[in-house]
Amino acid sequence: MRRHVCRSIALAAVSSLVLGLAGSPALAQGKPGDKPAAGKPADKPAAKPKTEKEKKEAAKKLFEDAQAKFAAGEYAAAHELYKQADELVPGAVPKFKAAESLDKAGDVDNAIKAYEAFLASNPPADKNKDRIDAAKARITALQNAPADVKVVITPAEAANVVLSVDGQPQTGNPVKVPPGKHTITAKADGFEETKIEVDVKRGEKKEVPVTLTAAAGGNVATPEKPKEPVKPEPPKTQPTTESEGTSTLIPAIVTLSLAGAGAVVGGVFGVLALQSKSEFEDTPTQDLFDETERNALIADMSFGVALTFGVTGL
Repeated sequence: MRRHVCRSIALAAVSSLVLGLAGSPALAQGKPGDKPAAGKPADKPAAKPKTEKEKKEAAKKLFEDAQAKFAAGEYAAAHELYKQADELVPGAVPKFKAAESLDKAGDVDNAIKAYEAFLASNPPADKNKDRIDAAKARITALQNAPADVKVVITPAEAANVVLSVDGQPQTGNPVKVPPGKHTITAKADGFEETKIEVDVKRGEKKEVPVTLTAAAGGNVATPEKPKEPVKPEPPKTQPTTESEGTSTLIPAIVTLSLAGAGAVVGGVFGVLALQSKSEFEDTPTQDLFDETERNALIADMSFGVALTFGVTGL
């Protein structure tokens, strides 16, 4: 019995020692040089900070890319690139260009903040006078930038619609409305005057519906349908008088007369050519040869003229 108790005590002591060693920090961390457990990625080494030269080169590249985007009208993309360039190498120019990009994009509130941030950076006045003046002018203009309010009239066919803002007649639609609360009035032929209240922010773009009510006993003017174009009548053919008919035959008569004359001349010289040829065969001389050739040539030409005028006269 005593031996069994001693054995149990010894086993309990050994177990406690093993458990204590297993839970110790030294064993839990493992030995130096141990590989990380499977499935657990090793910690990446910290990125090497850029040198001042590398920062300037990167900022220059970002600024050039921003300039290209700005020139192409991609103002949102240009703003982001100007901002990144300024974060690498802070400067007055990228700050101003970032504000100008927001201004061009129509982001009124953020453009004002960006211009104010540019001025708050205290840019050197000797190198940035024009930018400082431009930023101040744009802040003033943007703070008072009117909203564009498009008034959607119902019925759409209402004629001669006139819009007013706070009693001042407006031209065109959308109308320009200063920031704040204002009254827009709409009236048209045959309809009651209708007023609506609007509350707009600076530079805002919005649409407001306006439904017109027909005036009591009034005639609602409707646009006239376009008239069909009148087709021109074809020109009437005037009867030909006897004198006009005779005058139109004169050129043909003259042409045929010339054709007849050419035929007569050709026949005469053709006969002469045959006679001179016969004489040449009896007495071959140079003079008879030349005379035969000449008469034959004149006959051919005369017949050609006769044929030409004859075809023309017909």
